Amino acid sequence: MSSGLQCGARRRGATVWVLSYGDGRQGGEYESKTDAEMADVRKGGGATTRLVKK
Repeated sequence: MSSGLQCGARRRGATVWVLSYGDGRQGGEYESKTDAEMADVRKGGGATTRLVKK
């Protein structure tokens, strides 16, 4: 069993940053807060970033 991360793999117990919008939309899951914030700007802004344990 490899200890390295696999690209695109979702590990149980992993934490991800999630974008949430006030109107109920979800903006996706990101590995870092910076990635989530940059995606929010590309989508027009206004999202809340939350750290979620999978």
